[in-house]
Amino acid sequence: MVHPAVELTSQLVKVNSENPINYEKEITKFICKWLQENDIRYQLQKVEPDRNNIIARLRGNGTRDPIMMVAHCDTVPAGEGWSHDPFGGELVGGKMFGRGSADMKSGLAAALYALKEASKESELPGDFIVAVSVDEEGPDMKGIMKLLELDFVDSSIMTIAPEPTNLNIVRAHRGVMWYEIIAHGRSSHGGHAERGIDANHALAEIICELKSVVNGLPFDHELLGKSLLSIGKMEGGSKTNVVPDKARAEIDFRIVPPFDDSYANKLMEKAVHRAIGRLSGSEVEIRNLGLQRPPVEVPDNAEVVQLLSKGYKKVMNNNPVHKGYVAYTDAAVVSWQLNNKNAICFGPGNLEQAHEIDEWVSVEEIEKCAEIFKVLAIEN
Repeated sequence: MVHPAVELTSQLVKVNSENPINYEKEITKFICKWLQENDIRYQLQKVEPDRNNIIARLRGNGTRDPIMMVAHCDTVPAGEGWSHDPFGGELVGGKMFGRGSADMKSGLAAALYALKEASKESELPGDFIVAVSVDEEGPDMKGIMKLLELDFVDSSIMTIAPEPTNLNIVRAHRGVMWYEIIAHGRSSHGGHAERGIDANHALAEIICELKSVVNGLPFDHELLGKSLLSIGKMEGGSKTNVVPDKARAEIDFRIVPPFDDSYANKLMEKAVHRAIGRLSGSEVEIRNLGLQRPPVEVPDNAEVVQLLSKGYKKVMNNNPVHKGYVAYTDAAVVSWQLNNKNAICFGPGNLEQAHEIDEWVSVEEIEKCAEIFKVLAIEN
C-alpha cells in the first residue's frame, strides 16, 4: 500500500502553485478541503488578495512548549525540458517526480499527515500547529512575515520547516542579501569611444572587485562553509557600435557568521565605490532587493533539536546528522525576526533537486519523515 503521506504528496504536486505564475489560490483551496474532510479546524490569514496562509492548531495539555510546522505551498516555475510531467506526481522506481516534490510538497504532506494522526489522540503533550505559508519563494517572503504577526508565534515556539534536508537536521542558515547595481556612463558612437564612458566596463570592474573581495574573506563556518557571491543577472548597452551609458546587475550574496546584514552592506558599498573610482566620470547606484536576511544558527542542544532527535532515533534507529543550509527558509525568518533559538529545518528530499528540471523526492524519505513528525506531535 502507498503511505498516506506519499499519496498526499502526489495530490499536492498535481496542483500548480508556481510563484509568481499561478500563485497559491488553488492549492490552499485543496488543503482547506483536505482539512475539512479530516475534521480538522483551521483559520485563514490573508496575506494578499487570493493569497492566504492556513493555520491548523491542535491544543495540548501544556506539558511541552508548542511545536509549529511551517510549510510553504508555493513552488518556483516548472520551466521547460522535463522528461516527466511536472504536475503529474508520478511514482517511478522509488522516486516521486514533479515540481515541488522535494521543495516542499513532500514535507508539507508529511506535516499534514502528522497533524491528522495527532488529531485522533485523546490528549497531546503540547500544541501542534501546521502553518501553510505562501510566497516563500518570493524575495519578500510575505507569507512568513505575515504569520509572525500572530500572537502565538514568539521566541519560544519550536519551529520546523520541512524543507528538503535528506532527513538531516539543519540548524544554521547562510544569510541571503540581494543587490541591484546600476553603473552610469556616457553614450557615444563606437568610432569615437574616447568621447564616451563605457558603463559595461564600469560594471565589469565592479563585479571583478566584488568577486575578489568575497573570495578573500577568511570566515569558514563549520556548518555553512564560506560566503559566496554570484551575478544572477547582467544587462547593458543597446548596439555593438554604441558606447553604453547604463549597465545593470543583480547580485546574490550568501553570508556566514560573523557577517551580518550591516557588515555585508558596508562591504558591498566600499568594494563598489573602490572599483568605480578607477574609471573617471562613471557613477553607480546600489540598492537592496527584497529582505536583508542575516545568517542564523540554532545551538545543538536546543529543545526542538533534542525532541526531533528523539523521534528520529525511534523511527530510524540511529542519530541524525546536523547540517547547514545554503538557502533561506521560513524557519530562518522565525529565528532572525524573533531571536528564536528553536527554529530548524528537517524534511524529505535533496536541496540539489529543488528548482531543478525533473525534480524528485525519495518515497522512502517521505514515509520516514511522516512517521518522525507523528512521533514528534504525540509524544513528550
